[in-house]
Amino acid sequence: MEDSLIDLIFLSDKRKKVLLLLLEGPKDINTIKKILKASATSVQPQVKILREKHLIVQDKDLYRLSEMGKIIVEKMKPLLETLSVLEENVDYWVDRDISKIPPFLLSRVSELGHCIIIEPRIEHMFEMIPEFVKNAEEAKKFEAVISYFHPLFPSFFLGLAEKGTSVSLILPESILKRWVDNDYREQTRQFLQIGNTKLLVCKDCEMTPNIVAADNFMGIALFPKEAAFGRKYLISFEPGALAWGKELYEYYEQSAEQIQNIDSYASSTP
Repeated sequence: MEDSLIDLIFLSDKRKKVLLLLLEGPKDINTIKKILKASATSVQPQVKILREKHLIVQDKDLYRLSEMGKIIVEKMKPLLETLSVLEENVDYWVDRDISKIPPFLLSRVSELGHCIIIEPRIEHMFEMIPEFVKNAEEAKKFEAVISYFHPLFPSFFLGLAEKGTSVSLILPESILKRWVDNDYREQTRQFLQIGNTKLLVCKDCEMTPNIVAADNFMGIALFPKEAAFGRKYLISFEPGALAWGKELYEYYEQSAEQIQNIDSYASSTP
């Protein structure tokens, strides 16, 4: 029985790579071999099969996608990129609640690209995550949805703002109430008095992921489906991820209300 096109493409890693490479433009066989770091004996039989199945055509010494091949590979590329993002940290995605990510962004999760996981080590269990601190301190613009309370957050974000970083924070109502009690109110007041800061409260943002949309990295800490919140972040430094994180932050910003005066807010809440 003749193989289907799905089997033809997805059962051979080499054929997938050839097709994705030709999506970038026509290539000769030597260029294909060089980029794929493969020998002629491993590449040429796959090229021959793709030609026979009308997915690529040959013009003199150049190979290019056929019209049918271009249609297929343009649809195939985002699927493979999505699989790559999810497979790279599959346990994280399986164990986390992704329902708070809006569908229009969840469908574009491939834009995150290469991600790594950061979480508190034993020696930093009650501190902020060192990798988080390092990247945040290098940012010039820092926007975040803060979904959990950490006693170091008010002073840390105040410090970022004082050194010139543009800082915008969205807090669920329950978290903001912790910030305006007597222990942290003065730091919050100082934070709001700096010209490059913004503080917002979101009344419908309970159990949202912790989201960082900085100009140098994107981070997201999703709540586990069954366990307690564990401060395990998925972070990426790729341009597509930075734009994706920015859109996610702006999605929650649309339903948030800016706080101008922390004392007025505190007196108006029960």
